[in-house]
Amino acid sequence: MKSLRITALLLAGTLPVLTLASVQENPDRPTRNISAQKINGSHINIDGRLDDPAWEHAPRQGQFLQRNPVDGADASQNTEFAILYDEHYLYVGIHAYDDDPSQITGILTRRDESSPSDWLYISIDSYHDHRTAFEFGLNAAGVKQDLRRYDDTNADFDWDAVWEGAVSHNSDGWSAEFAIPFRELRFNTGENPTWGLNVYRELPGNDNELAIWNYWSHEESGFVSNYGELTGLNKIQTKQPLYISPYIMGQTGANDVVLGESDAYESLSNVGADIRKNFDLGLTFSGTINPDFGQVEADPAEFNLTEFETYFSEKRSFFIEGGNILNFSLGFGDGDNSANSLFYSRRIGRSPHGYEDVLDHAEAISVDKRDRTRILAAGKFTGKLDNGLSLGIMTAATPEEKARVRYADGSSSENVIEPATTYVLTRVQQDLREGLTTVGGILTATNRSLDGTDMDWLREKAYTAGIDLNHNFNDRNYILQSALAYSYVAGSKDAILRTQLHPSRYFQRPDAPHLSVDSSATSLTGFGGKFILGKTSGKVNAFAGILGTSPGFEINDLGFMRSVDNINQFVWVGYREWEANDYLQNYAINLNQWANWTFGSELKSLGGNVNGNATLLNNWQFGGGINYNIGGMTPYHLRGGPGVQGPDNVSLWSFISSDARKAFFASASASMFVSDDNVRSYSLSPGLRWRPKKNISLSLGPDFTFLDDTWAWVTTMSDSTDGIHYIFSGLEQLATSVTFRADIILSTTLSLQYYTQAFLTGGDYHNFIEVDDNTAKDFDERFAVLNDNALDFDVRGALGGVDFDNDGTLDYWPVSGVDSDFNYKQLTSNLVLRWEYSTGSVMYLVWSRGASQYNQAAWANGLDSDPVSELRSVMGLDADNIFLIKINKLLNI
Repeated sequence: MKSLRITALLLAGTLPVLTLASVQENPDRPTRNISAQKINGSHINIDGRLDDPAWEHAPRQGQFLQRNPVDGADASQNTEFAILYDEHYLYVGIHAYDDDPSQITGILTRRDESSPSDWLYISIDSYHDHRTAFEFGLNAAGVKQDLRRYDDTNADFDWDAVWEGAVSHNSDGWSAEFAIPFRELRFNTGENPTWGLNVYRELPGNDNELAIWNYWSHEESGFVSNYGELTGLNKIQTKQPLYISPYIMGQTGANDVVLGESDAYESLSNVGADIRKNFDLGLTFSGTINPDFGQVEADPAEFNLTEFETYFSEKRSFFIEGGNILNFSLGFGDGDNSANSLFYSRRIGRSPHGYEDVLDHAEAISVDKRDRTRILAAGKFTGKLDNGLSLGIMTAATPEEKARVRYADGSSSENVIEPATTYVLTRVQQDLREGLTTVGGILTATNRSLDGTDMDWLREKAYTAGIDLNHNFNDRNYILQSALAYSYVAGSKDAILRTQLHPSRYFQRPDAPHLSVDSSATSLTGFGGKFILGKTSGKVNAFAGILGTSPGFEINDLGFMRSVDNINQFVWVGYREWEANDYLQNYAINLNQWANWTFGSELKSLGGNVNGNATLLNNWQFGGGINYNIGGMTPYHLRGGPGVQGPDNVSLWSFISSDARKAFFASASASMFVSDDNVRSYSLSPGLRWRPKKNISLSLGPDFTFLDDTWAWVTTMSDSTDGIHYIFSGLEQLATSVTFRADIILSTTLSLQYYTQAFLTGGDYHNFIEVDDNTAKDFDERFAVLNDNALDFDVRGALGGVDFDNDGTLDYWPVSGVDSDFNYKQLTSNLVLRWEYSTGSVMYLVWSRGASQYNQAAWANGLDSDPVSELRSVMGLDADNIFLIKINKLLNI
C-alpha cells in the first residue's frame, strides 16, 4: 500500500536498509530560495481557501520537477506556494492546480495514517544543519500527517506536533493552508536566520507522480541535505509555554461467563499527566506521571517454541516520540540483527519476571497480579544545541509489583514478582564538518531494589556504555558506520550464574574452549561493535561490514539482543532502475552474502541470496528471492550441550500486490523452506482491503504456516552413569491466524476502529530420536532412533523416559522440561472510539476482549481438519472484557 513511509523511501531513492548518506551537491542545479513575508496585524483564517489579503501580495514559487514517474521531468500539474509569518506562526499556503479536479483523491483516515490520496507536504530544516527537519502534510480530505527527519535520511513517523491545517477545493484544483507554531520547531534565534525548506506533492492518479520544489535525482543520495532555503525570517522569537495534559481514566471488566451480573465487575480508576516544555537552548522536556496505555493496540499473538525472545515494536506514545534521539543501534539492515540496540523501550513497564507462589496446604481460588509493571514516572530531555550537539537524557521508575493468591479457606498470601527498578539513559551526538561526520556516545543504567524480596536471582545492576562514528566522504558518495559498546552486569552468584547459563550464550557448552562457567562470579562484562562501509549514490549501491558481540555481552536489562558470541560478516550489492520501460515502472535487484562464527572460530553458517522486486505499469507489484545457506555448527540446539552440525538449506519467498490506489486491494506472500535433513516449512499470507467509501476501510488478513520438522527439541535425559542424552523428535505443527480491521472515520477528529485477531496452533510430536554424533553432517549418523516400544509416557501423554529392555526400570529419565503435543488458541480484540475534541485533547472509549486456551500432551489433539470450526472455537472462548474511558486535556500554560 502506498504510504507516507513508502513516499519517504521513494524520495530518498534507496531501499529501506540503505537510506544512510548525504547527497552530493550538483553545481549545475543551484539551490532554490524563497523569502517569507512578515504580516503585521493581519489575520490569517486557516480554512484552506488562501483568500486572506496577506496571501495576495506574498511572493510565490512553483516549477516543481518530478521524481516519479519520470525522474527530472516537469511536473504534470502546476503547484505554487507562498510563506508568511508573524510573531507566533509560520504560515504556508499551497495551491495544487489540476486539469481535471474530478480526479483529485482524498481518503478520510485517522491522523498519520497512509492512503493513496493527493498529498501536499512542507518540510522545514529549522536547525539548518542539513540533517534534521520537521515535516507537515495534508491530503485532499484534510487528514494531517507529521514526522521528524534526522540523520539526513532517517525519519521518526510517530512524532506529533500541535499545529493547524485545512484544505479547500475549487474549479482549478485544491489548496492547503498550514499554521505551524514556531514553538513546535527547533531553531537557534538570530536576526536573519536561513532555514532549509522543501515542498512536495503526490498525485497517485498520475502513475504515482511525486513532484518536488528543490529537486534532486534518484541517483543522488541524501534527503534533508538536498533542501532549498527559506529566508526573510527577521528577528523571530518564540515563547516557550508549558504543556500539561492531565488525564482521568475509568475502567471496569468482567468475564463473558458473568457479564451482565452487577456484582461481577472489577472496576478501577486512574489519574496522571503528560508534561512538555520547550527551552530556548533547543531542548525539549517530556514527562509522564502514572501513565496509562489502555488504548494501545495489543501485540500480535505468537506461540514461541524457540529459546529466543521475540522483538515487539513500541506502541506507547511517550516512548515513541523522540525515540530516534535515544537509539544506539548495534545492528544493520532488516534481518535478525536489525533490532540490536542498547535501548529497547519495551523493557520499561515490562511483564513481571516472577510468578505467584501458591501455598501447598490450601486450595487457590484466585490470583491477582498485573500483566505489566506500572510506570510511576518517566521524563526525558531531547534536542539539539546551536553547536550541533544532540542530547537525550531519559529516566524512568517502576514500582515493586506483588501477586496475591486467595484460597478457599479465606486466607491469602502474596509475594513480590517484580522489584522496584530505575532506568537512566544519556545519549549525545556531535555534528562535525557540517553534519558530514557525527561522533556520539551513550550511557545506560538499570538498578533493581532487591532487598526484602526473594528475587536475588535477578541482576541487581546493569550498565552499558557505547561510542559511535558516522562519516560521509568522497563527495558524500560513501559512508562509514561504526560503533563500540561495553556492558557490565552485577548481582548475586545465582543471578550471574543464570546469566552465564542463559540460552543467549550457554557458557556450559562442553565443546567450547573459549567458554567457561564461574559459579562464584558476581559480575560479568562483555563488548560488542560494528564496522560498515557503503556506497550510497548512483544506481548501484553496496555495503560490506562486520558485526560482533562477545560471549559476556549482556544488554537485555534496557536493550535488546537475542544472542551473543557472534561474529557476522556480510556483503550487499543492489541495483535499482527508476526509469520506466515497456513493462515496468521500476525494479530492483539485490545480491547478499554472509558468514557467521562464534568467538571460538566455529563456523555457524555461510550463505547468500538473490532477491528483487518490481512495479508494473498498472501499479501492481511483485517480488521474491532465493536463499541458500551452508549449515555449520549450531551452538544452541542442544540447550547447553555441545554444538550440533546443522544442515544445508534453501528457502524461497515471493509476493504480489494489486494497485493500492483502487477501492479493492489484494496481496499475497508465500515462502518455503527445505533442508537436507528433510525439514520443511510452508507459509501463505493473503490479504484483502476494501474501501466501500472514502471514509471506511475493511481489511482481512489470514495467515497459514505448516512446519514438518524432523528434529524438534523435546528434552534432556540422564542415565544411571550420569550420561546426558539429547532427545528430539519429528514435529508437525500448523499455525493459523485471521486478523480483521475496520476503520470508520467520521471526521478528521472523530474515528471508530475495530481490530480482532484469532490465533490457533497445534503440534504433534512423533518419531523420537537422540543425538548420536553431534558433528555428523548426515542425519542418520547424527541421530539414533528410539523405538516406540521403548518409550514411556506419563499420565499427561508427555515422554517420561526410555526403557530399552521393557523391564519396568527407566534407562533414561528427563532432567529438564519436556516439550509435548500442544494446542493453543488466543483471541484478541479492541474497539476504540477516538475523539479529538480540541487540538491536542482526546477522549477514548475502549472495549477490549482477550482470551486464551492452552492444552498440552494428552489433552491436545493438534488442529481440527476443519479450519472454520477451529476459528469458531476461538471466537467462542470465554473472554475477559475491559471497558475503558480515558479523557485528556491539553493545557497551554
